Amino acid sequence: MPLEPIRPRPDLFAPEVELDNITTIIDDSAVLHRLQLHVPAGKVTVLMGPSGVGKTTLIKHVVGLLEPDGGTVRIGGRDIWESSREEWQEIRRGLGAMLGGHNLYSTSVFGSLTVLENLTYSLEALGVPVDERHDRAMARLRELHLVDEFDQLPDKLPAHASKRLALARALVADAPLTVLDEIDVGLDQQHAAAMLDAVRNLRARTGCTLLITTHNLDLARSMADHLAIMVNGRIVAAGPPGEVLYGVESTEDFDRRFEFSDFTGPPRLEDAEADAERRPRPKPTGRYQFLVEPQMVWIAIAALVLIAALFIAVRLFSGGPAAPF
Repeated sequence: MPLEPIRPRPDLFAPEVELDNITTIIDDSAVLHRLQLHVPAGKVTVLMGPSGVGKTTLIKHVVGLLEPDGGTVRIGGRDIWESSREEWQEIRRGLGAMLGGHNLYSTSVFGSLTVLENLTYSLEALGVPVDERHDRAMARLRELHLVDEFDQLPDKLPAHASKRLALARALVADAPLTVLDEIDVGLDQQHAAAMLDAVRNLRARTGCTLLITTHNLDLARSMADHLAIMVNGRIVAAGPPGEVLYGVESTEDFDRRFEFSDFTGPPRLEDAEADAERRPRPKPTGRYQFLVEPQMVWIAIAALVLIAALFIAVRLFSGGPAAPF
């Protein structure tokens, strides 16, 4: 059954997330094309799809690590890629994330801090009072069976413990929006159960918005309020999990219904490039403070150098002084 918040915090504003007409090109390959995704406020949205279809790229767009070539990403109605520095900092303070991808979960923790310090550091950055930090951090470590490793550095942990540490760090802030990528990868059955309980506890404490990527059908059915299926860089199905997965009992059923039946195939690079070219030029933001486009600065400098060289050449041939300045 879909989870419902038990005691949502009255002070927490759970935002909706909208990805509108997203197009992304990486290494001359169209990864996402005209992607539309709605993540309802205060609900659990699970994103599923085969490996390599762009789920982690999508997550990077949401958490502000990678700007799409086309389209908009809105959190709580605000376009995060056209926000000011102050607006982005406010959005980021309300965002907890565990990242997947090629360097799975390693980018979600600080290697120079102990297990406990990784969590208390996050709480300190959020302005949580000193007397609360230790208790909140230890509560998350107990949930994820990491209390015995509280004084260890991340590189001393086995892979499954590193994954649980990344999850604990994402959950400790009780953020209004929490994004968990590749949540079921690298965990055995015992630790996977602890991970699911920790995520359920987060929902019970806060009623936050959750966006989760997974390959696990059982996890999607048990946790999702809203399910989206991604194939070939697009969302091909979305809705209540019971409807989207009706008749899907195995991975083979999933592949047959979604991956193999998507006759549109991967997006074409030329189509994605055309959409990217039509994207309005973004306004300067607090993260990229240029009064003019950087390439225009270099063009102006080159033009000045060329004018100076021509002036010198004219003066030399006319017998005048060589230096015009």
